[in-house]
Amino acid sequence: MILLILTFFIAFKYYPASRESLQLSLSQANMAINLPLMDIIVPLGLSFYIFHSVSYIVSIAKKELPPATALNALLYISFFPSVVSGPINRASHFLPQIATSVPRTLGNVQKPLCLLALAIAKLFLCSTWLADQFVNPVFDTPENATPLQLLVAVYAYAWQIYFNFSGYTNLVTALAALLGFTLPVNFNAPYRAQNLQAFWGRWHISLSLFIRDYIYIPLGGNRRGFLRKNVNLLIAMILSGIWHGTGFNFLIWGAIHGAGLVLLNYKNHLFPVRHCGPIITLLSRLLTFHFICFAWIFFRATDLSTAWAIITSISQLSASSLLTAAETPSLIVFLIFFIIYPQLDSLRIKLGALACRIPWFLFPVPLALFLTVVFFFSPAGLPGFIYANF
Repeated sequence: MILLILTFFIAFKYYPASRESLQLSLSQANMAINLPLMDIIVPLGLSFYIFHSVSYIVSIAKKELPPATALNALLYISFFPSVVSGPINRASHFLPQIATSVPRTLGNVQKPLCLLALAIAKLFLCSTWLADQFVNPVFDTPENATPLQLLVAVYAYAWQIYFNFSGYTNLVTALAALLGFTLPVNFNAPYRAQNLQAFWGRWHISLSLFIRDYIYIPLGGNRRGFLRKNVNLLIAMILSGIWHGTGFNFLIWGAIHGAGLVLLNYKNHLFPVRHCGPIITLLSRLLTFHFICFAWIFFRATDLSTAWAIITSISQLSASSLLTAAETPSLIVFLIFFIIYPQLDSLRIKLGALACRIPWFLFPVPLALFLTVVFFFSPAGLPGFIYANF
Protein backbone atom coordinates (compact mmCIF):
# COMPACT_ATOMS: atom_id res chain seq x y z
CA MET A 1 0.00 0.00 0.00
CA ILE A 2 2.83 2.39 0.85
CA LEU A 3 4.52 1.66 -2.49
CA LEU A 4 1.29 2.30 -4.39
CA ILE A 5 0.73 5.59 -2.56
CA LEU A 6 4.28 6.77 -3.30
CA THR A 7 3.88 5.76 -6.95
CA PHE A 8 0.65 7.73 -7.31
CA PHE A 9 2.00 10.85 -5.65
CA ILE A 10 5.32 10.80 -7.53
CA ALA A 11 3.73 10.11 -10.93
CA PHE A 12 0.85 12.56 -10.70
CA LYS A 13 2.06 15.28 -8.35
CA TYR A 14 5.79 15.47 -7.62
CA TYR A 15 7.53 14.33 -10.78
CA PRO A 16 5.74 16.70 -13.24
CA ALA A 17 6.38 19.66 -10.92
CA SER A 18 10.05 18.87 -10.25
CA ARG A 19 11.13 17.45 -13.63
CA GLU A 20 12.78 20.67 -14.87
CA SER A 21 14.82 21.19 -11.71
CA LEU A 22 15.88 17.51 -11.74
CA GLN A 23 16.91 17.79 -15.39
CA LEU A 24 18.93 20.92 -14.63
CA SER A 25 20.67 19.20 -11.71
CA LEU A 26 21.60 16.23 -13.91
CA SER A 27 22.96 18.55 -16.60
CA GLN A 28 25.08 20.44 -14.07
CA ALA A 29 26.46 17.09 -12.89
CA ASN A 30 27.42 16.23 -16.51
CA MET A 31 24.97 13.32 -16.60
CA ALA A 32 23.45 12.90 -20.06
CA ILE A 33 20.06 11.61 -18.95
CA ASN A 34 16.87 12.89 -20.56
CA LEU A 35 14.00 12.55 -18.16
CA PRO A 36 10.72 11.69 -19.90
CA LEU A 37 8.07 14.40 -20.14
CA MET A 38 4.80 13.35 -18.51
CA ASP A 39 2.02 15.71 -19.57
CA ILE A 40 -0.60 14.30 -17.20
CA ILE A 41 -3.62 16.01 -15.72
CA VAL A 42 -3.66 15.36 -11.98
CA PRO A 43 -6.81 13.40 -11.09
CA LEU A 44 -9.27 15.61 -9.22
CA GLY A 45 -9.34 14.61 -5.55
CA LEU A 46 -6.28 12.34 -5.77
CA SER A 47 -5.20 13.05 -2.18
CA PHE A 48 -8.60 12.34 -0.70
CA TYR A 49 -9.11 9.16 -2.74
CA ILE A 50 -5.86 7.97 -1.18
CA PHE A 51 -6.78 9.15 2.35
CA HIS A 52 -10.11 7.31 2.18
CA SER A 53 -8.54 4.19 0.66
CA VAL A 54 -5.92 4.05 3.42
CA SER A 55 -8.59 4.50 6.10
CA TYR A 56 -10.69 1.70 4.57
CA ILE A 57 -7.82 -0.78 4.21
CA VAL A 58 -6.48 -0.13 7.72
CA SER A 59 -9.98 -0.37 9.26
CA ILE A 60 -10.52 -3.73 7.56
CA ALA A 61 -7.08 -4.96 8.66
CA LYS A 62 -7.79 -3.92 12.27
CA LYS A 63 -11.26 -5.54 12.07
CA GLU A 64 -12.91 -2.24 13.00
CA LEU A 65 -15.64 -3.03 10.45
CA PRO A 66 -16.48 -5.82 8.00
CA PRO A 67 -15.54 -5.48 4.33
CA ALA A 68 -18.05 -3.36 2.42
CA THR A 69 -19.71 -4.20 -0.85
CA ALA A 70 -17.96 -2.85 -3.94
CA LEU A 71 -20.65 -0.23 -4.51
CA ASN A 72 -20.57 1.00 -0.90
CA ALA A 73 -16.76 1.13 -0.91
CA LEU A 74 -16.74 3.17 -4.14
CA LEU A 75 -19.36 5.56 -2.75
CA TYR A 76 -17.30 6.05 0.41
CA ILE A 77 -14.03 6.64 -1.45
CA SER A 78 -15.55 9.03 -4.01
CA PHE A 79 -18.22 10.83 -1.94
CA PHE A 80 -18.36 13.97 -4.10
CA PRO A 81 -18.85 16.83 -1.59
CA SER A 82 -15.60 16.11 0.28
CA VAL A 83 -13.45 14.63 -2.49
CA VAL A 84 -11.77 17.93 -3.45
CA SER A 85 -10.76 19.46 -0.12
CA GLY A 86 -12.08 17.19 2.60
CA PRO A 87 -12.84 16.75 5.37
CA ILE A 88 -11.29 13.29 5.47
CA ASN A 89 -14.03 10.74 6.17
CA ARG A 90 -12.94 7.77 8.25
CA ALA A 91 -14.21 4.44 6.96
CA SER A 92 -15.35 3.45 10.46
CA HIS A 93 -17.46 6.63 10.63
CA PHE A 94 -18.81 6.92 7.09
CA LEU A 95 -19.37 3.35 5.84
CA PRO A 96 -21.94 2.53 8.56
CA GLN A 97 -23.93 5.56 7.36
CA ILE A 98 -23.94 4.09 3.84
CA ALA A 99 -24.66 0.50 4.83
CA THR A 100 -27.46 1.27 7.27
CA SER A 101 -30.91 -0.08 6.51
CA VAL A 102 -32.57 2.83 8.31
CA PRO A 103 -34.01 5.37 5.84
CA ARG A 104 -32.22 8.70 5.81
CA THR A 105 -34.22 11.61 7.17
CA LEU A 106 -33.64 15.34 7.38
CA GLY A 107 -34.79 16.31 10.84
CA ASN A 108 -34.06 20.03 10.77
CA VAL A 109 -33.57 21.66 7.38
CA GLN A 110 -32.66 25.00 8.98
CA LYS A 111 -29.29 23.78 10.25
CA PRO A 112 -27.79 22.75 6.88
CA LEU A 113 -29.26 25.84 5.24
CA CYS A 114 -27.65 28.02 7.93
CA LEU A 115 -24.33 26.27 7.26
CA LEU A 116 -24.83 26.87 3.54
CA ALA A 117 -25.48 30.58 4.12
CA LEU A 118 -22.45 30.82 6.42
CA ALA A 119 -20.31 29.12 3.77
CA ILE A 120 -21.46 31.61 1.13
CA ALA A 121 -20.65 34.54 3.45
CA LYS A 122 -17.18 33.18 4.22
CA LEU A 123 -16.31 32.28 0.62
CA PHE A 124 -17.96 34.99 -1.47
CA LEU A 125 -17.58 37.91 0.95
CA CYS A 126 -14.89 37.45 3.62
CA SER A 127 -12.29 35.33 1.84
CA THR A 128 -12.64 36.96 -1.58
CA TRP A 129 -12.68 40.51 -0.18
CA LEU A 130 -9.53 39.90 1.88
CA ALA A 131 -7.80 38.37 -1.14
CA ASP A 132 -8.71 41.27 -3.45
CA GLN A 133 -8.02 44.08 -1.00
CA PHE A 134 -4.95 42.95 0.93
CA VAL A 135 -3.45 39.58 -0.02
CA ASN A 136 -3.14 39.16 -3.79
CA PRO A 137 -1.90 42.70 -4.65
CA VAL A 138 0.92 42.41 -2.11
CA PHE A 139 1.95 38.75 -2.47
CA ASP A 140 1.88 38.98 -6.27
CA THR A 141 4.46 41.80 -6.23
CA PRO A 142 6.02 41.85 -2.75
CA GLU A 143 9.03 43.83 -3.96
CA ASN A 144 6.73 46.86 -4.49
CA ALA A 145 5.18 46.71 -1.01
CA THR A 146 6.23 48.49 2.17
CA PRO A 147 7.01 46.47 5.33
CA LEU A 148 3.67 47.49 6.87
CA GLN A 149 1.75 46.50 3.73
CA LEU A 150 3.44 43.09 3.88
CA LEU A 151 2.57 42.67 7.56
CA VAL A 152 -1.08 43.57 6.93
CA ALA A 153 -1.13 41.16 3.97
CA VAL A 154 0.18 38.32 6.18
CA TYR A 155 -2.54 38.98 8.76
CA ALA A 156 -5.13 39.16 5.99
CA TYR A 157 -3.95 35.86 4.51
CA ALA A 158 -4.27 34.15 7.89
CA TRP A 159 -7.94 35.12 7.95
CA GLN A 160 -8.45 34.57 4.21
CA ILE A 161 -7.31 30.94 4.32
CA TYR A 162 -9.39 30.36 7.45
CA PHE A 163 -12.57 31.80 5.91
CA ASN A 164 -11.89 30.01 2.63
CA PHE A 165 -11.18 26.57 4.01
CA SER A 166 -13.69 26.60 6.88
CA GLY A 167 -16.27 28.05 4.46
CA TYR A 168 -15.66 25.16 2.08
CA THR A 169 -16.05 22.75 5.01
CA ASN A 170 -19.34 24.40 5.97
CA LEU A 171 -20.46 24.08 2.35
CA VAL A 172 -19.75 20.35 1.98
CA THR A 173 -21.07 19.59 5.48
CA ALA A 174 -24.35 21.27 4.53
CA LEU A 175 -24.53 19.39 1.20
CA ALA A 176 -23.82 16.07 2.93
CA ALA A 177 -26.46 16.80 5.58
CA LEU A 178 -29.04 17.55 2.88
CA LEU A 179 -28.20 14.11 1.44
CA GLY A 180 -28.60 12.50 4.88
CA PHE A 181 -24.92 12.06 5.78
CA THR A 182 -22.89 13.43 8.69
CA LEU A 183 -19.31 14.61 8.10
CA PRO A 184 -16.70 15.05 10.85
CA VAL A 185 -16.10 18.47 12.38
CA ASN A 186 -13.09 20.01 10.64
CA PHE A 187 -12.74 23.47 12.24
CA ASN A 188 -13.35 24.71 15.75
CA ALA A 189 -12.36 28.38 16.02
CA PRO A 190 -8.62 27.69 15.46
CA TYR A 191 -7.41 31.21 16.25
CA ARG A 192 -8.77 30.88 19.78
CA ALA A 193 -5.93 28.42 20.42
CA GLN A 194 -3.48 29.33 23.18
CA ASN A 195 -0.70 27.10 21.88
CA LEU A 196 0.28 25.28 18.71
CA GLN A 197 -0.98 21.88 19.87
CA ALA A 198 -4.41 23.38 20.56
CA PHE A 199 -4.33 25.01 17.12
CA TRP A 200 -3.87 21.66 15.38
CA GLY A 201 -6.73 20.32 17.49
CA ARG A 202 -8.92 23.02 15.95
CA TRP A 203 -7.57 23.47 12.38
CA HIS A 204 -8.29 20.86 9.65
CA ILE A 205 -9.07 18.43 12.44
CA SER A 206 -9.64 15.47 10.14
CA LEU A 207 -6.14 15.86 8.65
CA SER A 208 -4.57 16.35 12.09
CA LEU A 209 -6.18 13.13 13.33
CA PHE A 210 -5.18 11.31 10.13
CA ILE A 211 -1.54 12.36 10.59
CA ARG A 212 -1.68 11.27 14.23
CA ASP A 213 -3.28 7.85 13.59
CA TYR A 214 -1.63 6.88 10.30
CA ILE A 215 1.83 8.49 10.52
CA TYR A 216 2.73 9.59 14.07
CA ILE A 217 1.45 6.51 15.96
CA PRO A 218 2.83 3.95 13.42
CA LEU A 219 6.22 5.67 13.76
CA GLY A 220 6.06 4.87 17.46
CA GLY A 221 4.11 7.83 18.81
CA ASN A 222 5.04 8.56 22.41
CA ARG A 223 5.64 4.91 23.32
CA ARG A 224 9.44 4.98 22.89
CA GLY A 225 10.53 7.81 25.10
CA PHE A 226 10.35 11.59 25.10
CA LEU A 227 13.09 12.15 22.49
CA ARG A 228 11.64 9.63 20.02
CA LYS A 229 8.19 11.15 20.54
CA ASN A 230 9.43 14.55 19.37
CA VAL A 231 11.37 13.08 16.43
CA ASN A 232 8.20 11.28 15.32
CA LEU A 233 6.21 14.49 15.67
CA LEU A 234 8.72 16.43 13.57
CA ILE A 235 8.71 13.76 10.85
CA ALA A 236 4.90 13.71 10.76
CA MET A 237 4.65 17.49 10.34
CA ILE A 238 7.34 17.58 7.64
CA LEU A 239 5.44 14.89 5.73
CA SER A 240 2.31 17.02 6.11
CA GLY A 241 4.16 19.94 4.54
CA ILE A 242 5.43 17.78 1.66
CA TRP A 243 1.88 16.57 1.01
CA HIS A 244 0.72 20.17 0.50
CA GLY A 245 3.18 20.91 -2.30
CA THR A 246 6.46 20.14 -4.02
CA GLY A 247 8.38 23.33 -3.20
CA PHE A 248 10.83 23.72 -0.35
CA ASN A 249 8.57 26.40 1.11
CA PHE A 250 5.95 23.73 1.96
CA LEU A 251 8.59 21.50 3.52
CA ILE A 252 9.75 24.44 5.64
CA TRP A 253 6.15 25.27 6.57
CA GLY A 254 5.72 21.74 7.91
CA ALA A 255 9.11 21.83 9.63
CA ILE A 256 8.26 25.15 11.34
CA HIS A 257 5.09 23.68 12.80
CA GLY A 258 6.92 20.50 13.76
CA ALA A 259 9.69 22.46 15.48
CA GLY A 260 7.10 24.60 17.25
CA LEU A 261 5.29 21.52 18.58
CA VAL A 262 8.60 20.03 19.74
CA LEU A 263 9.53 23.25 21.56
CA LEU A 264 6.08 23.29 23.16
CA ASN A 265 6.57 19.72 24.39
CA TYR A 266 9.92 20.62 25.94
CA LYS A 267 8.44 23.73 27.51
CA ASN A 268 5.57 21.72 29.04
CA HIS A 269 8.05 19.04 30.15
CA LEU A 270 10.23 21.55 31.98
CA PHE A 271 7.51 23.97 33.09
CA PRO A 272 4.15 22.23 33.53
CA VAL A 273 1.07 24.16 32.39
CA ARG A 274 -0.72 26.15 35.08
CA HIS A 275 -4.06 27.90 35.08
CA CYS A 276 -3.74 31.30 33.38
CA GLY A 277 -5.69 34.50 33.81
CA PRO A 278 -7.28 36.50 30.96
CA ILE A 279 -4.14 38.58 30.26
CA ILE A 280 -1.86 35.54 29.97
CA THR A 281 -4.52 33.82 27.85
CA LEU A 282 -4.62 36.76 25.43
CA LEU A 283 -0.83 36.95 25.26
CA SER A 284 -0.66 33.19 24.62
CA ARG A 285 -3.18 33.54 21.80
CA LEU A 286 -1.22 36.46 20.32
CA LEU A 287 2.07 34.55 20.44
CA THR A 288 0.49 31.44 18.90
CA PHE A 289 -1.23 33.48 16.18
CA HIS A 290 1.98 35.25 15.19
CA PHE A 291 3.88 31.96 15.06
CA ILE A 292 1.18 30.59 12.74
CA CYS A 293 1.29 33.78 10.62
CA PHE A 294 5.07 33.44 10.30
CA ALA A 295 4.59 29.92 8.95
CA TRP A 296 1.79 31.10 6.60
CA ILE A 297 4.34 33.29 4.80
CA PHE A 298 6.09 30.16 3.50
CA PHE A 299 2.74 28.57 2.67
CA ARG A 300 1.50 31.53 0.58
CA ALA A 301 4.74 32.71 -1.05
CA THR A 302 5.43 31.37 -4.52
CA ASP A 303 8.93 30.19 -3.58
CA LEU A 304 11.49 30.20 -0.80
CA SER A 305 13.32 33.36 -1.93
CA THR A 306 10.05 35.32 -2.01
CA ALA A 307 9.16 34.17 1.49
CA TRP A 308 12.58 35.18 2.79
CA ALA A 309 12.32 38.59 1.09
CA ILE A 310 8.94 39.18 2.77
CA ILE A 311 10.31 38.24 6.21
CA THR A 312 13.37 40.45 5.70
CA SER A 313 11.20 43.39 4.70
CA ILE A 314 8.81 42.98 7.64
CA SER A 315 11.79 42.84 10.04
CA GLN A 316 12.67 46.38 8.94
CA LEU A 317 9.36 47.76 10.18
CA SER A 318 9.86 50.82 12.39
CA ALA A 319 7.68 52.42 15.04
CA SER A 320 7.63 55.72 13.16
CA SER A 321 6.08 54.08 10.09
CA LEU A 322 3.26 52.70 12.24
CA LEU A 323 2.26 56.23 13.22
CA THR A 324 2.12 57.70 9.74
CA ALA A 325 1.36 54.88 7.28
CA ALA A 326 -2.00 54.60 5.53
CA GLU A 327 -2.18 50.90 6.46
CA THR A 328 -2.12 51.54 10.22
CA PRO A 329 -5.94 51.64 10.56
CA SER A 330 -6.17 48.25 8.82
CA LEU A 331 -3.56 46.88 11.22
CA ILE A 332 -5.59 48.13 14.19
CA VAL A 333 -8.80 46.61 12.79
CA PHE A 334 -7.11 43.21 12.37
CA LEU A 335 -5.82 43.41 15.94
CA ILE A 336 -9.26 44.32 17.34
CA PHE A 337 -10.90 41.56 15.28
CA PHE A 338 -8.41 39.03 16.66
CA ILE A 339 -9.06 40.14 20.26
CA ILE A 340 -12.86 39.91 19.98
CA TYR A 341 -12.78 36.76 17.81
CA PRO A 342 -13.78 34.43 20.70
CA GLN A 343 -16.82 36.60 21.42
CA LEU A 344 -17.73 36.69 17.72
CA ASP A 345 -17.45 32.92 17.52
CA SER A 346 -19.71 32.52 20.55
CA LEU A 347 -22.19 34.96 18.96
CA ARG A 348 -22.17 32.91 15.74
CA ILE A 349 -23.08 29.76 17.68
CA LYS A 350 -25.93 31.54 19.50
CA LEU A 351 -27.30 33.04 16.28
CA GLY A 352 -27.13 29.63 14.58
CA ALA A 353 -29.08 28.02 17.43
CA LEU A 354 -31.63 30.86 17.29
CA ALA A 355 -32.04 30.45 13.52
CA CYS A 356 -32.73 26.73 13.92
CA ARG A 357 -35.69 27.57 16.18
CA ILE A 358 -37.37 29.80 13.59
CA PRO A 359 -40.50 28.10 12.15
CA TRP A 360 -39.81 26.62 8.73
CA PHE A 361 -42.43 28.81 7.01
CA LEU A 362 -40.73 32.01 8.30
CA PHE A 363 -37.15 30.83 7.84
CA PRO A 364 -36.80 31.87 4.15
CA VAL A 365 -37.28 35.55 5.06
CA PRO A 366 -34.15 36.07 7.26
CA LEU A 367 -32.22 33.66 5.03
CA ALA A 368 -33.01 35.69 1.90
CA LEU A 369 -32.19 38.98 3.65
CA PHE A 370 -28.84 37.63 4.87
CA LEU A 371 -27.84 36.29 1.45
CA THR A 372 -28.94 39.53 -0.24
CA VAL A 373 -26.63 41.56 2.01
CA VAL A 374 -23.76 39.08 1.46
CA PHE A 375 -24.04 39.16 -2.33
CA PHE A 376 -24.50 42.95 -2.38
CA PHE A 377 -21.16 43.52 -0.63
CA SER A 378 -19.27 40.58 -2.17
CA PRO A 379 -16.67 41.22 -4.89
CA ALA A 380 -17.59 40.11 -8.39
CA GLY A 381 -16.69 36.63 -9.61
CA LEU A 382 -16.54 33.16 -8.10
CA PRO A 383 -14.34 32.41 -5.10
CA GLY A 384 -11.42 30.04 -5.47
CA PHE A 385 -10.92 27.08 -3.13
CA ILE A 386 -7.37 27.46 -1.82
CA TYR A 387 -7.04 23.86 -0.63
CA ALA A 388 -8.23 22.45 -3.97
CA ASN A 389 -4.63 23.09 -5.10
CA PHE A 390 -3.30 20.48 -2.67
